[in-house]
Amino acid sequence: MADDTEILQDWVQGTQNYRTRAYVIMGVGLAYLLFVLVTTAMFIMIARNKRSGLEKRSVKLVLFQALGCYLVGVDGLVTAALNNWACFGKLWLFNVGFVMSLAAMSARAFHLFVVYRVHELASRLSSKVPGAIGASGKRIESQSQQHGDGESDRSAGSTAHQLIDSTGMIKPGRLGSAISRSNPYERIRLEQRLCKYRRLLRFTTDRMLLIYLGLLLLFAIVLTLVINATDKQFALRPVNIVCEFMWGFIPCLAIIVVYFFIVFPVILWRVWRNNDAYGIRNDLIVCDTVGILVMIVTLVWVLRLHETQQIWPGLSFIWVYALFIHISSVLVPLVHSINHMRRANDDSSASDVAIPSSASAPVALFLANQERLQTGVRPTGVSRRRAEFNRMLDSASDYQQFRLFAASCFCSELTSFIEEYQVLKSLVLVLLDHQIAKSGSKPHAGFGFSALDSKDAKQDPGGTGNRSNRLSQSIADSILSQDMVDFAESFQRTSVTVSILETVNDRYPGIRPEELVFPKQLVAKILAMHSEFVDPASLTSVNASPHMVRKIFARIDLGYYHVSIFDDIKDEVLLMLYSDVYTRYIAKK
Repeated sequence: MADDTEILQDWVQGTQNYRTRAYVIMGVGLAYLLFVLVTTAMFIMIARNKRSGLEKRSVKLVLFQALGCYLVGVDGLVTAALNNWACFGKLWLFNVGFVMSLAAMSARAFHLFVVYRVHELASRLSSKVPGAIGASGKRIESQSQQHGDGESDRSAGSTAHQLIDSTGMIKPGRLGSAISRSNPYERIRLEQRLCKYRRLLRFTTDRMLLIYLGLLLLFAIVLTLVINATDKQFALRPVNIVCEFMWGFIPCLAIIVVYFFIVFPVILWRVWRNNDAYGIRNDLIVCDTVGILVMIVTLVWVLRLHETQQIWPGLSFIWVYALFIHISSVLVPLVHSINHMRRANDDSSASDVAIPSSASAPVALFLANQERLQTGVRPTGVSRRRAEFNRMLDSASDYQQFRLFAASCFCSELTSFIEEYQVLKSLVLVLLDHQIAKSGSKPHAGFGFSALDSKDAKQDPGGTGNRSNRLSQSIADSILSQDMVDFAESFQRTSVTVSILETVNDRYPGIRPEELVFPKQLVAKILAMHSEFVDPASLTSVNASPHMVRKIFARIDLGYYHVSIFDDIKDEVLLMLYSDVYTRYIAKK
């Protein structure tokens, strides 16, 4: 690219050295093309499998980046092979390739920054709930032992009032969020930060980020056309093959310097502690570091080593940049996802337990192996891991670590759903116990609703009708401290792997399954859980199967709130936590 006064005749076009270099680099170029095509095709195919985790890396952004890097790599290889070739070709590949790759990397960094913060803050807010899985009963019980009976009664009564408002209805919003807060001011601050980052989520969608990439790509195209039109050296006609390092490359070089030395360091500083489970942060750090080193070497090579530049053009080093970034962003995640899927597929071994016909195949296998544990079947490697998973869910300290890891997997909505499901399960038992205590008999047919109640609930799901208020107030008035102790004990005994339907059947045998419907006081909570976790339009949706979502929508439309309404989704969520998050968790440990 520099015009030297002394020409090395052994390396001019037509010499043996020139031809040898051209043939070698052509072979490297063909291998590079095959490598990029194969790895990118595998990346696209495997990303379709949700278990791979590749979709968490923003597949479209990675592909956009890979295409830009390939253009840069082709520019470097052709320049290394021919040294002097069409200047406008060098310029187009250089400008478009670098702008595409840099724009995609910055978009991925912004996506990581926002999404990680949302899941981290959501997990921290959820951790304010005392022991959402197995430790809740232990914690409430330990508080009762530390204080006197009177203080224990006041504590239990306070917990009841936090769960039920002045009208006797369960408070709307996130289940469990009203349970005692250790630091309300810190919680308010975290909630404000969470709202801020959730507002930014709309800018992290594929559509918004692709618009950003498209605008930068349009800028690169317009910039290159302007250079073609204003500088004869880079004109399309006549074609010039002797390219000096002139101002035509300076605009894009300025963009590269700004991105590598200003934009990326600032973004990476903000995401430095975001140790996500997929290695996206490490990938971005590698991209920025390699880019800075390659730019320094290329500039020194082109501007200072004029004779060496004739033997091996400095612009060829940008191929090294393209190769390393493709390996870091495509090949390494691809290998990790294949290994992860291989570990997750270990659960596909045959089971000697009957599989429910209504469940999907993966969920059925999960339930079958759960039944193996409960029936005392000789443990296999899979069932031992399943038992460890169950113990972890019921351990306060182990679950806390797992919950934080789930946030690094961008799966905080899964743990939040499980915690809210557990609270819902315990609230069902609390209300039923009080209904039994008031009536003095076992629950009768339709203990939560009568047929008339179901219609009223559909018309007035918030429970604002007079009849509902009278019923709710009477139940609220009957809540005593001993009832809250029962609440804690039932919460402690019931594992998250046990459904609400199984829990109620075990506690109150003899009731026909079709009569097991939620008490009206919980309808608002059920609708809140549905809108937060089931509705696909929600930002915190658990991404349940479409069949399951339609089934729940149909039940809600009919006003039929059976206690098993969330049981199937709970099984799907547990399967996702086990096969994806827990598999990564134990591999990390």
